[in-house]
Amino acid sequence: MDVKQEITFWYGCNVLRHGDIIHACLDILRALGFEPHPVGGPDYCCGTVKDGNQTTAGGMATRTVGRLNERGARVVAWCPSCHSHMHDFMDHAAERRFDMSYLVELLHARRAELARLLTRRVAMRVLLHQHIGFNELVPVNRMVPELLALIPGVEVLHTDYVAPGYMCASFAGLPKALEDIHGNTARAAKGASADAVVTIFHQCYRELLGLDAAGATPVYNYIQLLARSMGLHYEDEYKAWKRAGDGAAELIGPERIA
Repeated sequence: MDVKQEITFWYGCNVLRHGDIIHACLDILRALGFEPHPVGGPDYCCGTVKDGNQTTAGGMATRTVGRLNERGARVVAWCPSCHSHMHDFMDHAAERRFDMSYLVELLHARRAELARLLTRRVAMRVLLHQHIGFNELVPVNRMVPELLALIPGVEVLHTDYVAPGYMCASFAGLPKALEDIHGNTARAAKGASADAVVTIFHQCYRELLGLDAAGATPVYNYIQLLARSMGLHYEDEYKAWKRAGDGAAELIGPERIA
C-alpha cells in the first residue's frame, strides 16, 4: 500500500469564512496522494494583523514558526499574506526548520496528475483577476491560468490589466483605489466577453463578490472551478450571504452571528 506524503496545510486565519475553499483544497491534496493536516486560525497566526505592534507581531511569528517546526512536515501555505510574511519577516524572527511552498506551486508541479482528476466539463470563458505584487514571489499569474486551462470546457481569456499591490484586501483602507480596481476588472471582463471573473486569492474573491451580487459578472475562486470539475460539491455560503444583501443575517442565523 502506498504511503501518502504528510504535509501541513497552513490555511491561515482570513479564509475561515470560506469553508468550501478549505475543504476543497484538502480533498484536492488527498486526491493527489498527500495526507494534509490543516492548521490555522489564531493559534497559527503569522502576525501580520499586528504589524502596528512589532513586539506582538514578533511574538506571534516566533510561536507559529515553533509550532510548524514541531510538526516536522513540509508546509504548504494557502494565504498569500502568510506565505509572504514567512519570507519577509517570520524567517528573521525565528529559525525555520521545514520546507515550505505555496499551494499554487504544488498544484502546478503536479498538474499532470491533477489533469486526470478533472473529468467534468465546465463550459466557461474566464478572466483571471491578477495582481502584480505577490507574483514577484510566486509566478501565480502564469501558473493559475495553466491550471484553469486543464479544466475541460474552460477558456482562459487574456487582458492587459493587472491590478497593483498583491491582493485587493491590501487596499481596504483606500476605498477609492479599491473601487478603481473593481471597476477596471469589470470593464476588462466585459471587454473580453468573459462569462466570469476568477480570482487567485480568497481575499480578492471576497472583495470582488460585490460585482457578482450586483449582477455585473459572476465571480469564482480558481479552487472552486477545480473542485467543480472533480465533482466536489461544497456550498459557497459566503456568496449566498453576499447575494442576499440585507437578508444575509437571516441566512446566517443569530447563533452563528453571535
